[in-house]
Amino acid sequence: MSIPNLGGVTAEQAEALFNLTNNGVLTRIDQRGKRAGELFQWGLHPRTAEPTSPLAGDDAAFAAAYPLTLAGPQAVTEHALFPAMSATESLHTVAILVARRKSDRQPHITEILQLCRVAMECAALTIWLLGDLDRDVRRDRCMAEEMEQLEQRRRYLVIGEQDETARPSRFPPQMLVENAEHRRKYNAMLDAAKSAYTFEKTPSFTRMIRESAQWVDTHVPAHDSGEIANNGLESSARQFYSYGSSFIHGYKWMTEYSRSGTVFPLIADALAVTLNMAESAVCLFEAASRAPGGARPESSYVPERFEPTIAAWSTELFSS
Repeated sequence: MSIPNLGGVTAEQAEALFNLTNNGVLTRIDQRGKRAGELFQWGLHPRTAEPTSPLAGDDAAFAAAYPLTLAGPQAVTEHALFPAMSATESLHTVAILVARRKSDRQPHITEILQLCRVAMECAALTIWLLGDLDRDVRRDRCMAEEMEQLEQRRRYLVIGEQDETARPSRFPPQMLVENAEHRRKYNAMLDAAKSAYTFEKTPSFTRMIRESAQWVDTHVPAHDSGEIANNGLESSARQFYSYGSSFIHGYKWMTEYSRSGTVFPLIADALAVTLNMAESAVCLFEAASRAPGGARPESSYVPERFEPTIAAWSTELFSS
């Protein structure tokens, strides 16, 4: 769908008129599209936790409590960092698509909403992993996530084994031997971990979205311009996660609520909620990865406007 075509006016004039009569919705989309690209460089330049940071302490606590897993010495850092990085990369693509609306004469509705929903899921995971004040809770949430991912990895390996069994001639004999040994060692490790440790099941992403949005509402970022403080995040996050599933799974039901120009406010709202979740996730990771009250690292790629939030959360959430 594109901007309605009005006879007798240019495309630029039609867009300006549409924007004027729809409460500046295209301006909001464009502004948020620019925001969507701000964290891209941060995502391209991951950094480890400072030695005296809360996150480094979480990593050490995990390694001491759960040595049998494959998580390595930076388990909490890596589990929390990767989804935040993924969110920033999805948002970078959103920024490109928003900027191309005029040149393409196409608002890229489906692509933007799909990418936003994926980015919001990823950001919510980071917040869920790091948002609790109790180190033991953060450690154990990481363990729950680790075991969930190990189970998914096992299912992937089973599919590979089935393929090798059905068509062994497609693979070099030595590869079949090595893959079988890899699966044997992997299954032994996972079975040993499941036998040795008690762990919770990770919540559904529906629940994780809700809880992470509630966390942001409780800890309104200092950089917030009023989007969160005035409107809250939970309700809009839950709504977008619901209708966003229509675009993710190819369901058409949401088209009944997005006909004509009504889809553009949906895009603007989806951008707002996703950006607020992703920006909060990055700020939370940065706060946890610095020594409490520590200065901004010289090599930091975090935009300066997030520093008040990072500084506040570093002191308020991780000082004890």
